[in-house]
Amino acid sequence: ASRHGSAGPFPASRTQSAAGHTLAHRRICQPADGKMKNLLLADDRLDLLNTLEPILKHWGYRVLTASDATQAQAFLASSSPVMLLIGSNLLENPALLLPSPPLPLLAIAHPRSGRAEPSPGLTLTVPVDIFALFSFIQSMVEHHPRRNLRLQLRLPGMYCTKGTEFVLADVMSLSVSGLFFRSPLRLAAGDRVTAVFPLLGHGLEMELEGTVLYVIEPSPANNYAQGFGMGFDALNQEQRTLLTRFIEEKFLSEVSGCQAGVGNFSSSQLRR
Repeated sequence: ASRHGSAGPFPASRTQSAAGHTLAHRRICQPADGKMKNLLLADDRLDLLNTLEPILKHWGYRVLTASDATQAQAFLASSSPVMLLIGSNLLENPALLLPSPPLPLLAIAHPRSGRAEPSPGLTLTVPVDIFALFSFIQSMVEHHPRRNLRLQLRLPGMYCTKGTEFVLADVMSLSVSGLFFRSPLRLAAGDRVTAVFPLLGHGLEMELEGTVLYVIEPSPANNYAQGFGMGFDALNQEQRTLLTRFIEEKFLSEVSGCQAGVGNFSSSQLRR
């Protein structure tokens, strides 16, 4: 269930101190190994290019941006993209010759295109679903793909197991499928857990049930962090909508803070 109201069960000082850290995420502007994969992004809608380019860069990719078929063809001839994101109307342009063997291709739906979807799930529609976009790119170009867009953040939260009192703990990462709690208390994979955490800035709290998926023990390699990852039970429509909106807004705020020249990025830009 979702709880309405910003007060909730959290001490005021705890909620306020964490609010300042909500955007103190780990900002992923480049892969840890420094090797950036090239993506070719081509579309004649400049506002869409300006929306997608910083998002893709934030995920650690080098983005080759083209606004017409000629530019896109030049990039194909001079670079080595691992994936193509191309407006469906440009795919109909004879000036654009797709490489052989074919590269992973995500067509971007265009109102002036008569092109049918190349195959199920391979067309990005507008408004843009950044969760679907993230999942598709991960599945196509990464050796160890992630299924869900995940935020690294710090939220005040609490959890309990059956028959126990709630324990205060920080939420250190969050996705629509689960979270990670930093906690000194020992749990085991398979334990059932109830988690409560606020959606700061929305005046809401989430109370979700789930299962412990893994446990992290403190060590020098992880800076002596200790806690557990929790997978959520199936969310109802209200829970999914609220959590998706929160993650989307925080993610775009993160993009604004990491990518130069983006300004105040907002979810309204995904609706264009």
